[in-house]
Amino acid sequence: MRIKPIGTWLATINTFFHEGFHALSALLLGNKVKEIEFDQKLGGSCSSLSTGKFKTFLTALSGYTGCNLMSLILIYAINHSRIEITFLLLAIFSLLIIILYMRKPYALVWTLAFATANLICYIIPFPLRIKAGILYTYIIAILVENTVACFEILRLSFTNSKQSGDCSVLHKVSHIPPFLWAIIFNAINALTIYKIALMIL
Repeated sequence: MRIKPIGTWLATINTFFHEGFHALSALLLGNKVKEIEFDQKLGGSCSSLSTGKFKTFLTALSGYTGCNLMSLILIYAINHSRIEITFLLLAIFSLLIIILYMRKPYALVWTLAFATANLICYIIPFPLRIKAGILYTYIIAILVENTVACFEILRLSFTNSKQSGDCSVLHKVSHIPPFLWAIIFNAINALTIYKIALMIL
């Protein structure tokens, strides 16, 4: 998935949704989102101001689980003939993220390209099987990169827990060890892959 440039572009889809779900959950919880940023190395962050431990907990929880949820939403859209409206919603979501939270060049350019691609898929009457194939590509990109990321935070939770990202944040507010959160994220991801496999086969 990380073969440049197309592989990197596809892999960034997962980073975009990961940080996007952090921002969305923070916004829904009444927190202020300052900025979303990510780069071509697939690193990303969502800067927000939280007003309490529980809100911080839910916001930190939403990144990896949000990517799993998005994969399920996309496969549901394919199976229930909601393909075209899904492209429109993805374009609108991307444009809102740009307007509200994007500041850095790479994130701006990538998200604008993603929004444009989805808008084209909505407007131009491609055969539905092609549009479904594009959504399947999104699903694969998300699941592959989310799996890689989950394995990486599991490794970091044992070797350098302070660098384990969301697991470290969740440890601070819940006092549950980072490696347990990493195991939970990996378990949810595995269940998502299993569920999607059942929905496809």
